Amino acid sequence: MAIRDLMKLPVIGLLALAAACGGGESSDNAAATTESAPAATTTTTETAAPAATTAPAAGATAPATGNVVEIKMVSENGGASGKFEPANVTVKKGDVIRWVMADAQAAHNVSFSMAQGNPAGFSAPADSPYLNQAGQTFDVTVTMEPGTYNYVCVPHMAMGMVGSITVQ
Repeated sequence: MAIRDLMKLPVIGLLALAAACGGGESSDNAAATTESAPAATTTTTETAAPAATTAPAAGATAPATGNVVEIKMVSENGGASGKFEPANVTVKKGDVIRWVMADAQAAHNVSFSMAQGNPAGFSAPADSPYLNQAGQTFDVTVTMEPGTYNYVCVPHMAMGMVGSITVQ
């Protein structure tokens, strides 16, 4: 290939890029592009247990009436292990517990169902999705009865990524 031909490659590349991005986009394509863009944060909300009064409709969560308590999900050892900071919190009914991904070194989740030592009859919320981007969150509105409830990060529980919530 001649040098003159190599000099044409950037121009051809720009023309191909302009054609691919084109201006003749229909409103249907614009909507599809917008819908597929990743969100800056992921917030998943679960209800920890049915409320003592009227339970929310299926799929709904109990309204938050208290404080938001944040717990960071921190990776350690290059993502081979992790910890919850703080590992133990005290909350009241109506508070929201928000787990926040501190980094993107490893995927973490929150599971009450895999933890040992929870009170008999405790109806654990569904496990959170695996969070893997810094800033992603998972929320639980506290509706549990007074007591201590344990939770873990499933992939890192054997390495000690465990925590507990004491409800007053």
